Amino acid sequence: MNAPITIRPLDPTEWRALREIRLFALQTEPGVFFASYDGELALGDDEWQRRIAGAGCIVFGLFAGSDLVGITGVVADRDDPTGKTAVLVMSYIRPAYRGRGLTTLFYDARLGWIASQPQFTRVVVSHRASNEASGRAVRAHGFILVDRVARTWPDGTTDDEVRYTRAI
Repeated sequence: MNAPITIRPLDPTEWRALREIRLFALQTEPGVFFASYDGELALGDDEWQRRIAGAGCIVFGLFAGSDLVGITGVVADRDDPTGKTAVLVMSYIRPAYRGRGLTTLFYDARLGWIASQPQFTRVVVSHRASNEASGRAVRAHGFILVDRVARTWPDGTTDDEVRYTRAI
């Protein structure tokens, strides 16, 4: 755990590493994400490749030396017909690396990339209400609460989705 920590966009050739850590995250922490392990296990190789190299999106890898220990991403909001909204997605850090302030690297990388994309004018993010660590990080990075909506999560439990926004 003493290897230098870096963050960088994943290369399209690293889609298998993305798949591995994403499936691990969904399997070990099913109550945190909007997607399910079974649903993403069924995705084809082309979908995993598109997630890294698709238009209007990016996936960052958090590395300890050469080991991928976290992922996070940005996608264009499919519910915004103007294409001006970016969504922060897929954040996960392996447990051994949590509690070290590494989410700041996630926010810096994602917000920096969004700012470099002229189509985006705002960014949104949400989390499960019971995920207090995520809520603290969101608020610490300048996001403003928009609303709370009750939802049933892929693990079958019901909890509010807490939604935030921020101008670019």
